[in-house]
Amino acid sequence: MLNNNYNIEEIDRKLEEDLIKHKKHVTKVTIIIIAIVAFIFRGHIFYWLKFGGAIAYRTDKTPISVLEDPIQRNYTEKESLQKTFIYKSLLNGNKITMIPVADYKISGLVVATNRFFLIKTEFFDSAALYDIGIAWGRLGDKKFYKKYFECFSRKNEVTGARMLWTKYKTTDMPVTLDYATSHWSHTHVVPANSNIMGAMLRVREWDKIEMEGMLVDMKYDNKKGRLYSSHTSMSRTDSDPGDRGNGSCETMYVTKVKLKNKIYK
Repeated sequence: MLNNNYNIEEIDRKLEEDLIKHKKHVTKVTIIIIAIVAFIFRGHIFYWLKFGGAIAYRTDKTPISVLEDPIQRNYTEKESLQKTFIYKSLLNGNKITMIPVADYKISGLVVATNRFFLIKTEFFDSAALYDIGIAWGRLGDKKFYKKYFECFSRKNEVTGARMLWTKYKTTDMPVTLDYATSHWSHTHVVPANSNIMGAMLRVREWDKIEMEGMLVDMKYDNKKGRLYSSHTSMSRTDSDPGDRGNGSCETMYVTKVKLKNKIYK
């Protein structure tokens, strides 16, 4: 009888020890998973902590147009020179020379967004913090777009290219390919301030949005004798991946955002 009690006590103790080990293992695995998720999504978490509190300076119930082409006025070389300024990154304080080349206003339907850049370049990704795909005209209708197209915004972490990838759901489309490709734009957003960035974080796919600002080229000296540069697209119809081509990828210094009926500056 004594031996049986002793065995039961030993079994209970062993079970308790196993339970404690199991809890420690679960805790360890949980911590590892949280750490991995936090690392993978650190861009999202950091952005929300830093920029999440956007404040609208006024409301405007006028509907946002999804029909009109972007409005653009190109600058002369003299105007560009006069408007050139040094931009300080909202992320890391990097100083980048911004060379405005045009006044620019775009409005339409949001078809893709991306703010997650795993590997950041020394200058471009520290300035252009957000990518947004916008469609207008016939493509500005959500039902129409979803029926014929699907797309997503991605960055190639090897080459650094940030592109709007588009898939056509059918070859029997009621618009020509030329019409489709000239009625969407992939815009790299350089927020003028933290409030603008906070507003961009509120953007969701299929929202209607209006953005105002300037198309900009960039130059950056890494202080090691190397000068980097980037040129914005200046047309919605370009297709040559040359100096200003690469499929309508505009780099935009955004000074004003209208989302729903709120305006942010």
